[in-house]
Amino acid sequence: MSAPPHPPREILELVEVIDEERIVERGTAQVNWFVRQNDGWVHVSAWPAALSERLDAGAGTVWQSRTQLRVPRGTYFMRVESRPSSYAREDPLDYLTRGAPSKSRKTRRNYYTVGRAGELRHAAGEP
Repeated sequence: MSAPPHPPREILELVEVIDEERIVERGTAQVNWFVRQNDGWVHVSAWPAALSERLDAGAGTVWQSRTQLRVPRGTYFMRVESRPSSYAREDPLDYLTRGAPSKSRKTRRNYYTVGRAGELRHAAGEP
């Protein structure tokens, strides 16, 4: 009688992403990366055995942080970019009735899956 087959091992890939905040028109833009864990999302730096390091910020950059992590091939990542909204056209006297202007922001989420050699491939829609 032969031994039962071994379950296939998950193939772990090394993925590197960069979180950052940079200067843009009307304020700053932030980029943060998250990885899918069970039914939710966790910041990449919270992934087990993730390695994070602060990078030198160049001109126009407030800060940058590089994170490397090993995840199974096919794992989902989410890139969240938040930036200031463009000016809304209004009546010149609107500021008298609405109070102080709020700094509204636009947020964009893009989804990726991990392929061979840790390549992030764009995924259509939220997983």
